[in-house]
Amino acid sequence: MDPASDDVLERLAHHSLGGCKVLASEIYPHEIIAGLEADRLEDFNTAMGELAGEAGVLRTTTLRISTTP
Repeated sequence: MDPASDDVLERLAHHSLGGCKVLASEIYPHEIIAGLEADRLEDFNTAMGELAGEAGVLRTTTLRISTTP
């Protein structure tokens, strides 16, 4: 995250992205890990787009785990 944006974690922790539940925590200075829970792949994709456009987010890395075949 952008070092000048010190409220990114608070914003992520207090709203949903694309209808997904968000659990976020700062693991290193200016690095956040966030878990998103979605019922549909479309919701997850929407959330990833919203996350990339979130003010103060400079880069995202995605690992998607699906529990459906």
